[in-house]
Amino acid sequence: MSDSFWSLSSNFSLTHNPSSVWSYGSKPVGYLTGTFNLLTHLVQDSNGTGIVAWFEEGASYGNSWLGVYYNPNPTTTTFGSKNIFPAKSVCMHPETDKGFSVVRFTAPTNGNYSLNVTFAHVDNTATNRHTGVYIVYNNLETLWETDLVGIGYSDSFKSIDSGIAVRENETIDFIVGIGSDSLSFYDMTLARVDIRLLVATSTNENTNSTNLMNRNQTLMKVGIIVGSLFILAIFVILGYSCYGHRKNKQTPQKKSGRVRGRS
Repeated sequence: MSDSFWSLSSNFSLTHNPSSVWSYGSKPVGYLTGTFNLLTHLVQDSNGTGIVAWFEEGASYGNSWLGVYYNPNPTTTTFGSKNIFPAKSVCMHPETDKGFSVVRFTAPTNGNYSLNVTFAHVDNTATNRHTGVYIVYNNLETLWETDLVGIGYSDSFKSIDSGIAVRENETIDFIVGIGSDSLSFYDMTLARVDIRLLVATSTNENTNSTNLMNRNQTLMKVGIIVGSLFILAIFVILGYSCYGHRKNKQTPQKKSGRVRGRS
């Protein structure tokens, strides 16, 4: 790990959570705005594969799948008879009734960051099975989402060349959840996440940018209010004009000329 490049697999911690910029956790409901909870319990596979996982406290292999998994071996390892873990890789698995598996990146400084992300099914029995994957910025905005369908299916996301503007301590979540089939039996998903700091920015630059955005939003709101009042005024004038015209038509007109009488 350098001061400007972070790799989920290369930086995976077997001792601490959070560790540096990475946190391993879950969201029980709502992948976008749900509360992030740390996984506090590191467990090693009892079958001797070497696979380890961050679980919730009290969870273990067999009674829960919700977690963030790591294969420390230098070779591809078969886990649970059906999951094919590449060497030195991170995988994630959700739980039907417990929610989403989440890896969180916390920005160490203000700047523009590039993202290079791949999610892939590693369950070799996931025929026609669906897994939802998401990238969420600061619990506010979904940057990307897709549906993995079938054995070996993968999809990737790359940010634009200029990167994504992120302020210090803001977060980017990489999330795996059950798909449209509402099942979590086949959702073991490889997560390759590489993040690079392209340009560091000062607090003042971010503050000025934020102030400019707020000012533009304020001007937009003022414009909307003024425009609405203008339209309302036109409707009032038109309504008054129509009312006056209708009233004139309804008023009897006096006839001119002499009044007839006896001669």
